[in-house]
Amino acid sequence: MTRARSIAPEVTLLLSLAGGRNALAQRASHPDLSGTWILDVARSDSSSFTPKSATYVVTQAADSIIVDRETSGTGKQHAVYALDGTPRVNTLRLIGTSTEATSKVEWIGDTLVVHTTSRPEDADLVQIDRWSLGANGTELRIHREAVYAGQSMGSPTLVFGRKQ
Repeated sequence: MTRARSIAPEVTLLLSLAGGRNALAQRASHPDLSGTWILDVARSDSSSFTPKSATYVVTQAADSIIVDRETSGTGKQHAVYALDGTPRVNTLRLIGTSTEATSKVEWIGDTLVVHTTSRPEDADLVQIDRWSLGANGTELRIHREAVYAGQSMGSPTLVFGRKQ
């Protein structure tokens, strides 16, 4: 009589490894936006809300993106965005005033889409930013669309270079 051998431990190990590899592959399928990014004003579109200068320090983790930015006009700001689509509330300086803004993010292909709503000065502001990396990961483009109090504020693209 042949003794049956249990393969449960080996199957469990293989499934665990495959699941872990799949999770890593999913995370790796999106670009890493981490780095220090300096606004290239000459290559960015001009609009009423394009700053004269800006530095973004972006830290991307498995579950969030943290953005510490310093811009002319608004000063320093800190925001945390959840990568699982959970809405996050940050206090941001928008339309000249500090206000609570709720942001929800999603990946669409290689583009991070940040959808933010707020009510500065008691009027609705909806801002959609599309973040994407350019050639060789040395360029960050943020295409911004904003509507305030029912009026379009424009749709500029901000171009940033990675600080070496």
